[in-house]
Amino acid sequence: MKRAIALMMASAGLTALPAHAEHAKINLQVASPRDQQASFADQTPPDWGKNSRPVVRARVGDPIRVEWVLTNGYPHKTLEDVVVHFFIARQEKAGQKELPDLRGDVVLESAFEMDFKPGGKAGQRDTVRVDAPGIYLVRVETRQTQSDHEHFAAIDLVVEAKEREHLRTDCRANHLPGVWPWPSSDLPGSWR
Repeated sequence: MKRAIALMMASAGLTALPAHAEHAKINLQVASPRDQQASFADQTPPDWGKNSRPVVRARVGDPIRVEWVLTNGYPHKTLEDVVVHFFIARQEKAGQKELPDLRGDVVLESAFEMDFKPGGKAGQRDTVRVDAPGIYLVRVETRQTQSDHEHFAAIDLVVEAKEREHLRTDCRANHLPGVWPWPSSDLPGSWR
C-alpha cells in the first residue's frame, strides 16, 4: 500500500509540472563585408535581456545585410494581435543596457501587427548603408503577446569611419633607380 501511495505521489508531482514552451523563436542575422553574426531569441524583462549581444563591424557606406525570421513556437495556439517591431538605432556604446531613444538617430524602423498561427512565421530582409560612424543597435522584438514576458533578438553594429588613403610623403621608394618621377622644378625646395 505504501508503494502505491508513493507511486501515485511521484506521478502526481511529475504531472503537476507545467509544460513551458516559448511563444517566439527569433533568428536575426547581420552581415557586413567584414563580419557577420547571428542572434537568437532572448527575453524581457529586463529590456536588455539575459544574454550578451554579438557585435558586427562595418565601415561607413558598407552594404549591411539584415535578415530576421520570427516563428510562433506554440504547436497548438494562435498568438493574436502580436506586434513585431524592428529597428536599427544609434546607441551610446556596445552592450549598453538601456534601449536607445527611437525619437533620435534611427537608420531603419518597421512594425506590424498580425496573428501568428501555430508554427506561423514572419520575416524581413534588408540591405542598408549607414552614413555616420557610431554604434547602433539592431533589434527585432515582440509586443502584445499576452504573456508575462516578450522576446527579442539583438546585435550591436559598430560602424567605423572609412580609412583614408594615405599618400606617401617619400615617393622615392616607389620609382625606378635613376629615374625621378617628375621634373626637379616641381620638387619642394628641401628635396632638390
